[in-house]
Amino acid sequence: MENRRLSLLYNLQNLYNTSEVSSVEYQLSSYLIDNYFRIDRLNIFDVAEENSVSRATVRRYCQNLGYDNFKELKNHFNEFDEGLSQYEEFYSRQSFINTLKRQVFEMFNELEERLSNKELNQIVSSLFKADEVVIIASSTIANNVRFFQQAMALFGKRVSIVVNEQELQEKKATLANNSIIQFFSVSGVLAKTMMLDTYETGINTYLFTNLRSPLFNQFFDKVYHLTSAENRNPSEIIYYTYGIAFVLDSILNEYSKLKRGN
Repeated sequence: MENRRLSLLYNLQNLYNTSEVSSVEYQLSSYLIDNYFRIDRLNIFDVAEENSVSRATVRRYCQNLGYDNFKELKNHFNEFDEGLSQYEEFYSRQSFINTLKRQVFEMFNELEERLSNKELNQIVSSLFKADEVVIIASSTIANNVRFFQQAMALFGKRVSIVVNEQELQEKKATLANNSIIQFFSVSGVLAKTMMLDTYETGINTYLFTNLRSPLFNQFFDKVYHLTSAENRNPSEIIYYTYGIAFVLDSILNEYSKLKRGN
């Protein structure tokens, strides 16, 4: 099941970053980010009054985020655990920098082994031949994927990013048979949520994940495990923050070589 609270935070920040400072969208996004952990205790009257706007304006704002109304926004916030304790534990550790450097170094070495030249060549070849590439990724790593999207555009390859089921449904109607889907789901939760939808497209779909599940072999054309079977407790935050960036940069490096050779 998708972590919709993270998607909500991602969408709030995205709207905040792209809106005019004087706009209602900027104002309401600022307010909800500032009050993020008490969204479940807010009501539309509070939001409207504290921002000097009408309830209709708040409803339109919620619809702009993909919710029918403020109540639905709150319901989605309440359904899922933000994982705040996981982040607090990770970033408040003793000797944080030294531990981080060691873990990142170990992860990079493992990823380099797992993404052999043969594996990378297969991935890059499929990207090169496809008319369109769709990347499905959680909002947690969407910013890493956006950098990859921009770099691939410079190499002449169009990449679309999908972060939730609604966007996938909209995208499915435009996909050609020679498109490919790359799925990045570190924990495997997003993959389990959306794998049936991607399978029904009939388009080649490749999954990058830490989770080993027999189901994935049925629903994906190729599964790339980012960790070995022996590495049973990888830090998901490390992979969200640094691991996926390493994988995408490795792909970009090989793609640039192939592009120059053609």
